[in-house]
Amino acid sequence: MMAGGMLVLVCITASAHLLSAFRLACYQRDEEHHGWRDRLLTSLCGGILCLAGMDVMLALQPVSQWHTLTCVLLCALIIRSGGNIVVLWRALW
Repeated sequence: MMAGGMLVLVCITASAHLLSAFRLACYQRDEEHHGWRDRLLTSLCGGILCLAGMDVMLALQPVSQWHTLTCVLLCALIIRSGGNIVVLWRALW
C-alpha cells in the first residue's frame, strides 16, 4: 500500500498530465497559419501526456517530487500558452 504522501504526488502528477493533454486537445487551431507538422506535434504531445497521466493514475506508478514539479511546470506552460505548443517549441529554437 502507498503512503499518503506518495498518493498525493501520484494524484498531482496524473492530474497535471491529464490537464495538459486536455488543454492541447481543446486548442483551436487556425488552419491558415499552422501546417501539418504543427498539428502533428500538438497531437503527439497531447497523446503522450494523456497516456502518461493514465499510466500514473491507473497503475499508481511511484513518482518523485522532481517528476511532479516538472509535470506541474509543464502544465502551467501549456495552459499559459493557450494550448499552442508550437509557440513553446519555436521559443526553444
